[in-house]
Amino acid sequence: MKNSFTALFLFLFLSQSLFTKTNAQDDCFGLGSMVGGILSSGIHGGYGFQKFSAEGLNRYTKIYNKNIDEFGFATGFKFGINLFQVLVDEWVIGMRLSYHILKEEHSATGSVAGGIVRRDYDLTLKSFQTGFSFAYYASKHLDIKIADLTLTFNSADLETRVEQPFLPTEEEEFESVENPIGFSAGSGFTVYIIPPYLSIEGSIGYSFFSIDRMRGFPSIEIAWDTDFIDGGGLYAFAQLNIVIPFN
Repeated sequence: MKNSFTALFLFLFLSQSLFTKTNAQDDCFGLGSMVGGILSSGIHGGYGFQKFSAEGLNRYTKIYNKNIDEFGFATGFKFGINLFQVLVDEWVIGMRLSYHILKEEHSATGSVAGGIVRRDYDLTLKSFQTGFSFAYYASKHLDIKIADLTLTFNSADLETRVEQPFLPTEEEEFESVENPIGFSAGSGFTVYIIPPYLSIEGSIGYSFFSIDRMRGFPSIEIAWDTDFIDGGGLYAFAQLNIVIPFN
């Protein structure tokens, strides 16, 4: 956790330094008023998917049913704040903070003496993200995003439920022990429906992250010590941006 806060602090410090330097250079060339006129902030929300590799989790679920579908494709929502967006020559530079919450669920059934056993597994992936984007300003209606670089702080929850004949339902909850830092890189586009106030953004890229250790909740017993989620994968999101110009 301490390493996560340190990385976040350094990232925000460098971000602010770059932003200040950019404004200072613009003022030196007499462009301060122009940049100030197109500087903006705003909010966003969207929906998408994240692929990942979950070797440890899939190994666990197949203990009870080898035919159960594997985990590795979560869907859900993101929402957050566009801290700033500024046009420098023909480049749009932006920084944002966002929170992602995605889910994947699988069930399996099996026969036992007296009836059917049903097992349900509900996985929730949560991620706080902060990063920079660099886009080419094609027109007032279109930006082409060249790079979207993001630091991610990840966690996971797992709920299991077992229903079997003549016995009470068994439920267990697990949570990640740490919030490991990951990284994602992508590209995309932004279409302005009502320039510059309302836009739709599409992005696609690849995330690098892992979550090794999981424990029972609220106990402290370690249930997984490695490879619960051992790798990230492709992601794609569509989102709506509401822009607030600074002047």
